[in-house]
Amino acid sequence: MAKLPSSKGYDAALSSDATVSDEDAKIRLGFMIHDSARLRRIVIDEIFKPLKVTRSQAWALAYLSRRDGLTQSDLADDMDLGKVTLSGLIDRLEDVGMVERRPDPSDRRIKRIFITKEGRRVIKEMRVITLENNRQMLEDISLEEVVQTVEVLKKLNRNLKSMKSELLVKDK
Repeated sequence: MAKLPSSKGYDAALSSDATVSDEDAKIRLGFMIHDSARLRRIVIDEIFKPLKVTRSQAWALAYLSRRDGLTQSDLADDMDLGKVTLSGLIDRLEDVGMVERRPDPSDRRIKRIFITKEGRRVIKEMRVITLENNRQMLEDISLEEVVQTVEVLKKLNRNLKSMKSELLVKDK
């Protein structure tokens, strides 16, 4: 990116002007990530309504589909959620028959979470619906751009997780 004058504030960074400073480009990136995530959440909420699953429930099912039988504590860590928050989410999924808690065979105090037949059916439908809608969401975006964006976001997430850990250490 060409070196341009320093930032003129948020109005300049968020304007539609193609010529922005390096600082403004970085501010714009954060805004665009936030705005895209917000809009995607709205769309996903709507497209999952027929499945009678919330975005949060779908998120938990997606994590479990990769590692079925996790402990609630491990799932909370994987999802970066509080254990109490996750417990309520799992309660609701259990109430509608999508997951079940089972005692760990080696330690009955530990509960493991497993996807039920109904949960697997919903996950398959979520995948079909997501793939169908991704075509529209990613219209005019090449596979190369998608792959590059994923790699950039992985780096961003790694940096953010590191910052989060540092901030949590400072708070103690």
